[in-house]
Amino acid sequence: MLATNSRIPAVYSGAEDDFARYRDVVAEIFAHHRRTATPGTDGAACSCGGAWPCREEVLAAELLDWI
Repeated sequence: MLATNSRIPAVYSGAEDDFARYRDVVAEIFAHHRRTATPGTDGAACSCGGAWPCREEVLAAELLDWI
């Protein structure tokens, strides 16, 4: 999961495991990226301005499949 390396905190305390780290990454992505309708077309876009699904959404989907 090289795409997430810069997003994962280096230090976790207690019983938190790798899965908790990735859940936090997914939650962060979902907090900022949403599917929006594109007026005048049948297509959709991401709230970040990219085409749907944007790279961040694809990453979140892959992480959810993994965890």
